[in-house]
Amino acid sequence: MYNYRDYCPIAKAAQVLCERWTVLIIRELMEGSTRYSEFQRYLPRISPTLLKDRLRLLEENGLIIRKKIPGQRGHEYHLTAAGHELEPILMNLGAWSLRWIYDGMSEDELSVDSLMRDIAHRIIVDKLPRGRTVLHFRFPDLDKSEEWYLVVEGGEIKLCDDKLMIDIDVYFTASLKTLTEVWMGDRSLKSAMDSGDLKVVGSQHYLKTLGSWLGLSVFASMPRRLQSG
Repeated sequence: MYNYRDYCPIAKAAQVLCERWTVLIIRELMEGSTRYSEFQRYLPRISPTLLKDRLRLLEENGLIIRKKIPGQRGHEYHLTAAGHELEPILMNLGAWSLRWIYDGMSEDELSVDSLMRDIAHRIIVDKLPRGRTVLHFRFPDLDKSEEWYLVVEGGEIKLCDDKLMIDIDVYFTASLKTLTEVWMGDRSLKSAMDSGDLKVVGSQHYLKTLGSWLGLSVFASMPRRLQSG
């Protein structure tokens, strides 16, 4: 950890939070990641050594706690009260980015794992019919035309990338970039569907109520980058 040798509270916070990858690890903890393998999955570009160092840094500074997994090898990581208090700070940071520096996304910034995890977290369960709902997502632009399933049942949402032999209620077909742009609010759901870039097939009830249960990113409705002048 770099020591700025500055008494200012901002400098003290920066010593921990401005280390490379630290804020993204905290973001993943807020999204529900608790295990080392989950951090590796959703942050695939961080090296194992650096991930261990950053988790240790957060633990030593009281932002996370490490707990033994009962009856298993390994540990889980959870935010402490101090860690949870960073959530509005990170949300404000994201909102600031949208207003001042965010300018869309490039292909190498996309992640189907993260996108599907995020979509699963934002499905509005009480807007769906009772009983089981199965959503199928296909990405023709990815290797092997990657397919994902979201199963909503009993108030719970299960995410799976293995082929399921069950009835599908709604089919989504789009490139990874198109669906990510819709998720982030860079494109409207309607414009993506009208253009044919996003195809949604299912019963009329699901299609008519699509906008009510397919939740988007918390950043989707926030103001975008201000125009100069």
